[in-house]
Amino acid sequence: MDGRDSQQENDHQYAKNLTFAGVAGFAGLITLLIVLASLLIGIWLDNLLGTDHGFTIGLILGSVPLTVFVMLKYVRWATGRIKPQINQTSFEEDENSGKTP
Repeated sequence: MDGRDSQQENDHQYAKNLTFAGVAGFAGLITLLIVLASLLIGIWLDNLLGTDHGFTIGLILGSVPLTVFVMLKYVRWATGRIKPQINQTSFEEDENSGKTP
């Protein structure tokens, strides 16, 4: 029985680690998209208005606080939705293990 419990605990930890990796990966993707969008919009505005990279640099620097804010909001939302697993064993397992009064 102990080996099975250990395997279940390892599986649970593995799933939790994958979830956290997914959250971190998606937060990185959000960061990349915001910075890339600010870069492209800045280049477009510089070409449209004939300025010398002012909008591009300004928008990239301005995207840093926006990126941090959006990333923190997403990570707090995503980790808040992760529920701890409640270990429920069936009555039959308890009866067979000799733990039932």
